[in-house]
Amino acid sequence: MNTTLSECTTVASWLEHLDKSDRDAFHHFAKNATSDIEAYLYARFNRPAFEGSISDLSAYVQEKFPKKDLRKILLGEIDVLQIDIKNVRQMCDDGMLDFATAATKISVLQKELRSHIQAVRAITDGLDRRGLLLAGADRCLRELVNTFENEPNIASLLDESSMLVWSTIEKEEKS
Repeated sequence: MNTTLSECTTVASWLEHLDKSDRDAFHHFAKNATSDIEAYLYARFNRPAFEGSISDLSAYVQEKFPKKDLRKILLGEIDVLQIDIKNVRQMCDDGMLDFATAATKISVLQKELRSHIQAVRAITDGLDRRGLLLAGADRCLRELVNTFENEPNIASLLDESSMLVWSTIEKEEKS
């Protein structure tokens, strides 16, 4: 399929130009993707590629397949844990808790706080790494397609190669 969609910049018009299997594959991916950026890059790898803005696709994905922002949830819990630690210290200062009990409670809360901070760091690092990989692959393939757009044999090979790159990245991330 060698369709170009310079006039199709909205998600709805782009989806109309996809065949049913590609549309279903996109919906399945967008539903299971951990971020809107992944869905955007997947759409860019499709043929015909989505040429609209990331904000259009992000709004579509959030409307159709809302996702919980686990990083945001953990950051909220970190704030609550810090307040809890402060409250335990205040209770100790006010004489409501003895020092031994307060030390035990603070120790447990600090351990949980550190684990939340590590989890946020891991999520952020993973998303940053994945986003950079996908964006780099997308950019490279777009440049190749643009370079060889007047060579139909090479263009079809590049289309197939782009799908191979995408599936390889997906397999690596799942293992």
